[in-house]
Formats: sequence, C-alpha cells, structure tokens
Amino acid sequence: MNKIETTSEDETLSVGKEFSATLKKNKTNRSLILFLQGDLGAGKTTFTKGIMLGLEYDGLVKSPTYNLVEIHETQELKIYHFDLYRIKDPYELEEIGIREYLEEVNSVCIFEWPENAESLLPKPDFDVNIEHHKNDEPNSRLIAIK
Repeated sequence: MNKIETTSEDETLSVGKEFSATLKKNKTNRSLILFLQGDLGAGKTTFTKGIMLGLEYDGLVKSPTYNLVEIHETQELKIYHFDLYRIKDPYELEEIGIREYLEEVNSVCIFEWPENAESLLPKPDFDVNIEHHKNDEPNSRLIAIK
C-alpha cells in the first residue's frame, strides 16, 4: 500500500495525475476497476480530475452525482466515472447496463461510493482511500492506494 499526504487541492490533483501512468500501463481485455473511497468533500473527484489531466483530457470533469456516470474519452483510455452516492439498490446499475461498462477493453471504471453497490461490483484492481488528515489543516489529506 502506498500512502501519500497532500496539503492542497493542487497536490491531490498531482497525485491523481501521477496515478494515471499506472492505469496506462495496466490495460487489460476488460475495464480496470478503481474504487475511490472517502467522506463527502475528501477529494475523490479532485483525484479523478488529476487522473484525467495525466491522460491529457482537457474537457470538464465533474462529479457524476446526478447523472450516475460521466464518460470521458482520451487517446489511450475511455473513462467511466461513476458516483454511487444516491444508489439505493445496487440493481439500479443493471438498468444502466453496468456489465457493458465493466467488459469494455481499454477503459477504466472509477467508482465513487462503491460500498453502495459492492454486491454487484467486481473486486477492484485499485482501491484509493482519501481521508481528511489533520484537523488543524483543512486541506490536508491522506491518500492510500492499494
């Protein structure tokens, strides 16, 4: 497990950007699965923005809270960014065709709030936990990557 402390949003972006190299070199014949875990406001979407910067994506990257999934295409990978915060029943994912996303070649499925659909999701290839780190430093985060 790799643990990294950040003290600003820019540093969290940078860690995500560096992590994108790991995704590029681990392509498989199915989608790579990345779980992003942490409290509200911990920096999950910021980390995802960093990944997208590392993949040279220049479009808007926002939390897919209301859309459930945002799709981003880069030259190397297609990114499916899911926010499962509002999922009440994991089988809601079946209705949107989750299996097709999971089986796509040269893609990554990033799941925020994966615990809301754990019974339906495969084990992650990468598990990233982001937490508020120091109470006296509001921008301090500890990012643990497994």
